[in-house]
Amino acid sequence: MNTYLIIDIGTSSIRGIIYDKTGKIIYKASQTYKPKYLPDGSVTQDPQIFIDLLIQIIKQCTVFARDNAYEIKAISMTSQRSSLIPTKGGQPIAQTIMWQDTRVNKILDQYRDYDDFFLQRSGSRLNAVYLGAKICWVKYQSPEIYAEADKMLNIPSLLLYQMTGTYTTDTTYGSRTNLMNIHDLTWDPDLFKILGLDVNKMPEITAPGDVCGYITEEFSQKTGLKKGLPVISAGGDQQCAAVGSGSITNDEVSINTGTGGYLIKNVDVLPKILDGNIIYNTSANPNKYILEIDLLACSSILNWFIDNFYGERDFDKLNQDLSDCYGQHINLAVLPFHKGKSIGVYDTHIRAAFSNVGLSTRRKDMLYALMASLFVEINKGLGIFKANGPISSVIISGGLTNSTVMDQMQADAYNMPVHKTASVESTAIGALISVLVQQGEYANFHDAAQNIIDDPVQSYEPNLDNVQCLLDFDARNTNLYSNLQGTASGYYKE
Repeated sequence: MNTYLIIDIGTSSIRGIIYDKTGKIIYKASQTYKPKYLPDGSVTQDPQIFIDLLIQIIKQCTVFARDNAYEIKAISMTSQRSSLIPTKGGQPIAQTIMWQDTRVNKILDQYRDYDDFFLQRSGSRLNAVYLGAKICWVKYQSPEIYAEADKMLNIPSLLLYQMTGTYTTDTTYGSRTNLMNIHDLTWDPDLFKILGLDVNKMPEITAPGDVCGYITEEFSQKTGLKKGLPVISAGGDQQCAAVGSGSITNDEVSINTGTGGYLIKNVDVLPKILDGNIIYNTSANPNKYILEIDLLACSSILNWFIDNFYGERDFDKLNQDLSDCYGQHINLAVLPFHKGKSIGVYDTHIRAAFSNVGLSTRRKDMLYALMASLFVEINKGLGIFKANGPISSVIISGGLTNSTVMDQMQADAYNMPVHKTASVESTAIGALISVLVQQGEYANFHDAAQNIIDDPVQSYEPNLDNVQCLLDFDARNTNLYSNLQGTASGYYKE
């Protein structure tokens, strides 16, 4: 039987999944790792881990395929998008600067006069998450590494080189660099000139879904993959997750509540003037763009609360506490900005706050208010999207969808129908759709999605009584933010 191998590289794990053309999982292997978080804002990872685990995962998959008479016809990759690895001759020469690393914030301050220029050319104001800022930081903080590196790669580009010997990145990753022209999809010489960077250190740009190389003899010997097997870059993880969750049409919004939160809406063409409240990226579907709004922290905020206030991960107790509070008036005001605010206002200094805490306030009251504050913040992003066309429904995925009460809270906060995606592997499913279209199994993304993506496992209609409760709660949160903004009480001091 013909099968397809999807490699999905996340912030804390790498997965290899063998699918058939119907989307059925034949085999899955995974390995975890943990970035190093330091008080100075650095988040790093040994890049050799990505190479070693890629080889290990693919070995497991090829052994299974061989022993069970499955033929792998192509391999595709999707990955986290904005982590930087300086390389020479295809080998890492420094630690991976992970996407969450905040050390680069300060260096961008000297370029803020160019923010609108970068927005109109690259689709985003200068952004510390993006590759361009990280490369700039390396040039000024570690000039010897910048000089030695012949290529500045993200994680998928490094691994694609290991597999194929070619330096490529597709436009979905290019649109997360601040260095690619979002209109003509090429490296923009003016943007490189402003930051003083060398365009020759960048890989070639291809379209998502293109064959970007073929398995080399060396990599075949290491993994058991057939030499000459086509390798396809399906696109960045969030673009693929949107496709894999079923967000194909322009009136649906995909919300992924992972470590960070991501709101994505499809559009066919870019507006003439780009809005600074929105990030403009290319879609995993080569014929579309996406509008994107990011939360700097999302399910990581819940993890923080559990670790510090619950101690053990008793999710039954967690859900019971949320259910006990659902629909009640929220006396607290809460700012869920543990890593800063990014919707409507980009404010990386503001931190979280609980206000109006009394002696009758319970742990579960704080939990419910914290989660409600996240969802009403996401709703501000939906409001920004509505200026770009109608929204009929929301498709939700990610860690915060593992609770039915939180799913209902999302419907209430957004005041529109919410559909929970059936697959826990929506990112890999999106990559599978890309490779199946490229391999000719389906004519286009829509046909593939119709045949592969299961119907939502659950749908939720907004509870109008709770809609009003959350609107009142949001108004108090907004007032709290306006009073703390710019004050010593509201700001994290390094």
